[in-house]
Amino acid sequence: MAAGFGVWIANAVILWLAAAPLGHDEAQYAMAARDMLEGGEARWFYLSNGMSALAIPGIVLGSGELALRFLPLVFGIGFVFAVWQLARRTVGDAAAAWAVAVLAGSRNIVKWSTDLLSDMPAATCLLAAAAVIITEVTRTEGVRWRVILAAPLLAAGFYIRYGSCVPIAIIVIAALAIGWRSIKQRPAPVIVTAAVFVGLLVPHFAMAIGVTGSPLGILLESRTVPQQAYPGEGLVTYATSNPFMFYGIPTPLVLLAGLAAVVRKPDRRGVFLWVISVASIVAIGLTTHAQIRYIFFGLAGLVILGTDTILRGLASLTPPLRTILAWAAALVVATSWVLVTVSLLRYPAQRRDGTRATLLAATAIRAQARKPCYIYGAHYTQLEVYSGCRSASSPPDAEVASGAPVYVVTDHSPGWQPEAVLPGHPHAVLDVPGVVRVVRHER
Repeated sequence: MAAGFGVWIANAVILWLAAAPLGHDEAQYAMAARDMLEGGEARWFYLSNGMSALAIPGIVLGSGELALRFLPLVFGIGFVFAVWQLARRTVGDAAAAWAVAVLAGSRNIVKWSTDLLSDMPAATCLLAAAAVIITEVTRTEGVRWRVILAAPLLAAGFYIRYGSCVPIAIIVIAALAIGWRSIKQRPAPVIVTAAVFVGLLVPHFAMAIGVTGSPLGILLESRTVPQQAYPGEGLVTYATSNPFMFYGIPTPLVLLAGLAAVVRKPDRRGVFLWVISVASIVAIGLTTHAQIRYIFFGLAGLVILGTDTILRGLASLTPPLRTILAWAAALVVATSWVLVTVSLLRYPAQRRDGTRATLLAATAIRAQARKPCYIYGAHYTQLEVYSGCRSASSPPDAEVASGAPVYVVTDHSPGWQPEAVLPGHPHAVLDVPGVVRVVRHER
């Protein structure tokens, strides 16, 4: 167990200290946090307020990558502790240790452990809540008052990522269906927990009514942001992608074992975990495009069940064969740790290469910009954070008419690029052939 935790934490710290440039969504949360601090109107009302709030300390401390990603680093470490706690309560200590070890060898999970994104912090809250709920609603003696701890954990998961409403709904339905006997014995703690949870969501509903006219307006709007090419696109991708490239080296076989766990007729806690894990992956896969970070909660649950299934299978073998296979599994996991660490050491440099044009443009703009100023380009969130100029509307005619300089950034990345011709007098600021061009327009 200690080795798995150590590898995860070491790789997370390596990523954090590397201070790779912010991605598009990370920069968007940083912008939203700055708007909160300045008391400005939210530019993206569908953006999770909780995640934007987590970026505020980083903005106060200078807006650097290390400052902005410190709280995500803490949540990333909390993620494996939440997995371990949930696993201990559902399948035991041995499977819990192996689950942490497998996740530490899953590159495409570890690499998100420090980013200023909502997925892993929200999953951490949901896993912790699931550990509390599964423990309480499967007790033969009835539910204890400590189940109330689940209310703030679920609410935190929701505020950090509005998309968490899907797994939260699944957890609640599963708790009522599978834990009904325990709930019926002592319903008061569950009723109070539900009341506290709803009470914690009242500020969101009030804000949603004020912005959209409906308490569900923000949720409905945020549901359309991760667009999909066709219904079920995400689920198809999760099922048909190269599993070792998409999930990591040790993870696919463990996930398959987790899916098969229901065949061996697990106890109520195992059934509960299987239902909420599979249902959340299916529901999210049917409604969004595929991103592994969208399904961290479900993947963690299946990894827990998968390690338990594999350990039970090994226990049924002869001692010599069991020893050989156990050492083979340990070798595979240890090899995956090494490969993940080597890969993550290179990852920040790859991100810098990918954002080179944006960083060059932002540096050139910052060196000469006078406030107020505006930027207009494809990578507008990163340009705003790194240049200090505000993003312009599209097209930026009003900004040009105001007399403030508008910096138009065009690069050679695929997709939309801004029009080269705008009102005002153009002045070349930067021109790196084949990389990026910056032109200042002002009256």
